[in-house]
Amino acid sequence: ATYNPPLSLTIIGTVLIGLATLVAAWITFDIIVRRGWKTMMAIMIPVYILNALYLAPITLWTYLKYGRPEKLDGKMKWMDGYDMSAGTPANTRIEQPPNTPAKQHDMPRMDRMDRMDHEAINHSGMHHGTMHNMHMPSPDQPMFPTVTIAVCHCGAGCLLGDIVGEWLVFGTNATLDDYAFALLFGIVFQYFSIAPMSGDYGPKTLWRAAKADFLSLTFFEIGLFGWMAIFQFGIFGQGLGMDNVVYWWMMQVGMFFGHWTAFPINWWLITSKVKERVV
Repeated sequence: ATYNPPLSLTIIGTVLIGLATLVAAWITFDIIVRRGWKTMMAIMIPVYILNALYLAPITLWTYLKYGRPEKLDGKMKWMDGYDMSAGTPANTRIEQPPNTPAKQHDMPRMDRMDRMDHEAINHSGMHHGTMHNMHMPSPDQPMFPTVTIAVCHCGAGCLLGDIVGEWLVFGTNATLDDYAFALLFGIVFQYFSIAPMSGDYGPKTLWRAAKADFLSLTFFEIGLFGWMAIFQFGIFGQGLGMDNVVYWWMMQVGMFFGHWTAFPINWWLITSKVKERVV
């Protein structure tokens, strides 16, 4: 029998999903206003937006403190002519006014800009070197945000895989594996985070991405599937349909748990150099 949740659960689920959606929409708007595609690693744009849908407070904090692109005006106008996708530095730059102290909370991003600027001036033909320095975390960046960002690559793939898989099952009554969809999307996210940093877009990087995502996603799904088993069999008696907002609220909670079950393995993957440290 289909379980019909009480109105109170529907309201709570709607509010929480709605708030997360607003955070994701704000991050999208902020990236557009700041023309983040010029300075951010391309794959990080959907990573931040998608992870806000289930990890809104932590994603927003990580984005604002470590991943938010500088606004391309005033002291950063020199970046306006630098297209990261094309790898061509600007011919001119407008210097930051002398004796203008950087705000303390901007230092991690300013450090990365300084490294990128140095590469752009001295190695203007070396696009990979510029990209690598631009997206490497500041040397003093703690491991917590570094690992959080690494898990978010896995989380973005898992989110897309579950959404696509669940709705295909619902619409076609086919027997499909959410894990396979999540793994496929996850490898894509891993590949486009490793390749720009290593400068290698070949099969070696694809294999690195597959190894990293298999381990990361498997541990992520332990948290997600574990919670799904609890709410479907233990709480709702296997009767909560996916066409109900409470179902997706429970999925949101499960992905939150999945983030933390994947945290330790991502710490190991980074320290073992299987995954790159990115921002």
